Amino acid sequence: MSKEIFDIDKIALTIAERIRDKGTKQGRIPFLTGDLRKSIQTESLGLGQASVGSNLSYARAVHDGRPAMTIRPKKGKYLKFNVGGQDIFVKEVHQPARKGKPFLFEAIAEMENEGYDFLDPILEGQGADFLKEKFKKGIKLNWGAD
Repeated sequence: MSKEIFDIDKIALTIAERIRDKGTKQGRIPFLTGDLRKSIQTESLGLGQASVGSNLSYARAVHDGRPAMTIRPKKGKYLKFNVGGQDIFVKEVHQPARKGKPFLFEAIAEMENEGYDFLDPILEGQGADFLKEKFKKGIKLNWGAD
């Protein structure tokens, strides 16, 4: 009887990288400057865990959405911003609620629909179905800015 040994950290990281690649493809991730897309990283956490996420302060709000909010100055009486080369001063700014664009959840759903055959080269056909099911249940997103 042979004992199957898998590099579970490599498998977890491969799944995380697949989610990142599918989540950041053109048309799925909101794109203005490209900073959000470039910030999506994967990291092996050990013990068969890996994370996919961003450390940008606004990443979670883009992904999950956010309620309406009022922005007021931290110091002083006015907020200052520049529009068309002219400084604008206001006491507060109201922003409407923002619906989320869950690009990583969409990527996970797409990956689950396609199956986990991309793991076969790593698993070499040994216990693949068992491990694929275990990793499917362990997918979590990481928002480092929280």
